[in-house]
Amino acid sequence: MKKLALVLFLFCHQLLAQESQSPKIQYSGYIEAYFNYDFNKPENHLRPDFLYNFTRHNEFSINLAVLMASYEDDNIRANLAIMGGTYAQFNLADEPAWAQMLNEASVGVKLHEKLWLDVGIMPSHIGFESWYGMDCWHLSRSLMAENSPYFLTGARFSFAYSDKTDFQLWFANGWQNVQRESRNQSIAMGFGVNHRPFEGLVINYSNFFGNENPQPVRMNRFFNNFYAQYEKNQWGITIGADYGIEAFFARTPHQWFGLTASLRRQFADKFFVAGRAEYYSDPVGIILNEGLKVSGLSANLDYQINKSALVRLEARQFMSPEAIFTLPEAKFSKGNTAVTGSLAVRF
Repeated sequence: MKKLALVLFLFCHQLLAQESQSPKIQYSGYIEAYFNYDFNKPENHLRPDFLYNFTRHNEFSINLAVLMASYEDDNIRANLAIMGGTYAQFNLADEPAWAQMLNEASVGVKLHEKLWLDVGIMPSHIGFESWYGMDCWHLSRSLMAENSPYFLTGARFSFAYSDKTDFQLWFANGWQNVQRESRNQSIAMGFGVNHRPFEGLVINYSNFFGNENPQPVRMNRFFNNFYAQYEKNQWGITIGADYGIEAFFARTPHQWFGLTASLRRQFADKFFVAGRAEYYSDPVGIILNEGLKVSGLSANLDYQINKSALVRLEARQFMSPEAIFTLPEAKFSKGNTAVTGSLAVRF
């Protein structure tokens, strides 16, 4: 593992050294540090297990640190990004050691004036949130984002139909997998369309279809995500919905769904406030480790130091009809409240 990290570091270092000679090679970095306090005071220092960002309680930590090198010319492009932090630790916990440090690794070729084919580990087409917190309205990610793919491994066709509409078609190794389980030989598919009817409004639909069960038993999963996001002047609003089904052949499918709504307001030049309400229902535990229903509220205050640095403070509350949140001494609660502060820098 250490040898692989060293090789990747030296490769990126070589690319950075050549940047002044080859303007087609670009490099970038991102670091997001945080402190989180969970008022349930979990003894294992872990936030609820349906979260993959800002997961450590009562300690300073790094959520995500990324170093990326990118290359692009008229017909070829490539990305290589290595990462560390608690996001990588928890979101890729089931992957082999060599894959846990890979944030992106892809190569692409232009097939037509408006059509690209990219192959590798790439950001998912699903949802409006990113693993880069600075690109999101809230410090934390929504329950929908945390429990749908942040990335996919496979082949992606991207078609820019017009200035207002583009499409993606995916063939992937399954539901956010770098490496498939040996007994599952199925390839998943996904489709997405992004439409911008007028300035400030984005409407998106994306889906996923695949078998997430080892052979020979097939368990088809069909997942759908929709969102609309509108920004004008100092205001912004986002609504989103997930709906998925999964079933054995000829059986009644299990279902899960999520809803989220966000409102954001800019004050002066550098301050932002945002509020979010959300609901997630997975009663039989298709996506979550255990079946549950969770409501959430959050509010955050952001200070944009400059275009490359952002300070944030967020309060977040989860509520459930069942006592699912752990307390000290093996007790449980129907609620969970946490406050998180973060500092993110992009370079």
